[in-house]
Amino acid sequence: MLPLALVLVLAQSPDGGVPTVVQAPPPLDPEPTVHLSAGAEGELGLLPSGSAENGVDLMFGFRPMVGMAVGDVFSIQLGPLIRLRVIDTPPLDRARDLGGVVRGQDWDRSGDFGELLQSLRIGTETSTFHLKAGPIHKKTLGLGHLLFRYSNRLNADARPSAATAVLSVSFLRFEVFASDIFAGRLFAAEVTWDIGRSFSGDASAHGRFMLSLSGGHDFAVGTPAAVRGPVCQAEQPCEPASVAMLEPSSLVHLDVSAVLLRSSTISLMLVAGLGARATASRDLGFLLGGAMDVRLSDVEVSLRAEGRKQAGAFRHGYFGPQYELARFSGIGFGFPALASEMLPDAFSVFGELRLRLLQLITVDGAVEAFTFGRTDFDTTLSVELLEKKLIAEARVGAVGLGQAPRWLLTAGLRWRLFTSFYVLGSGGTVFFPAPDGHLVRGVMASAGVGVDIER
Repeated sequence: MLPLALVLVLAQSPDGGVPTVVQAPPPLDPEPTVHLSAGAEGELGLLPSGSAENGVDLMFGFRPMVGMAVGDVFSIQLGPLIRLRVIDTPPLDRARDLGGVVRGQDWDRSGDFGELLQSLRIGTETSTFHLKAGPIHKKTLGLGHLLFRYSNRLNADARPSAATAVLSVSFLRFEVFASDIFAGRLFAAEVTWDIGRSFSGDASAHGRFMLSLSGGHDFAVGTPAAVRGPVCQAEQPCEPASVAMLEPSSLVHLDVSAVLLRSSTISLMLVAGLGARATASRDLGFLLGGAMDVRLSDVEVSLRAEGRKQAGAFRHGYFGPQYELARFSGIGFGFPALASEMLPDAFSVFGELRLRLLQLITVDGAVEAFTFGRTDFDTTLSVELLEKKLIAEARVGAVGLGQAPRWLLTAGLRWRLFTSFYVLGSGGTVFFPAPDGHLVRGVMASAGVGVDIER
């Protein structure tokens, strides 16, 4: 009976008497590494007063910094630059400074609190959704036919923080941009349809035929210029000076592009576009052009050339490199604002170049020459040496060459001498919007040191 009972038990066992091997659970993904950082920077510099007399103030700047990064998932850094006015020349600004010391024009608008946020990142560029926030110095949306090489830090009295959010779903890509996350200023958005991806599962067809619709709107809200010095009358309280208000503007643009050749070393693309300005005259613009990218082991070259037709209140690259100054004066320093500027019925030739050598030197720039005698350009040179311990950048640009030019020149240097110690310096032109709307220009320079640690 015992052997019979044993046979019955084994017959009902799925393992047939074979010892059960316990499978180890699959390994879990490692938890993202958390990095904490802290530091401080101190600098001494000269900054124009920004008033009509435009003296030179001596400033001491202090920037405390703290940050956190969680792998590729999330990172944030806080670090406002607090500028203390040491010498006020002429003595027009100290009365409006916080505590008579902290530069008041740095904190007199809601958008200025964007200075607290130096960087914020959620996700990566390969994620379905990712977001970036912080100061913007060269932002381009899509092919740049509306928002092109834009900087939100050209107004010396404004320190906003911008944000960009991108969502990629199958063959559609959505991108939204805000120039100021604490105030309703400039907003732009684009939706791109990857036509090849929507009709073919072949990876070689992805990204070859694209249709993009972009739009931009400047709400022109808030006070455009900081008031310097009280405006007082006898036996009357001091009142701020009257200001010239800005005008809103809205533009849309449709782009169609086709990649004719694509390989590991070279690609060729054709592009056509149609744009419009939301005004009573419904001004239109057209363009046709091509682009080429060449990628070799030590050299990367990107070229783009376009022929453009524009007139009246519409122009391509409307929100361009000097837009934050053109909001007050389209060209020069006391001309009509870009929102009121009317271009002749004419054509233009646009060219863009990006050259990177040995992963150390990068030159990128763009130029547009109009048939009515005006030329605009913007170019940047970046150098990274000593295993990126020495980073230097210079930017030169101008609008209105041949008419009333306005030049923009900036340069910056950061040299890490030791693991947690570096020196920094910067200089260039600065611009201050006056209460009546015209621009006051000057030159600034600063130098300092910084320390940081990471755990």
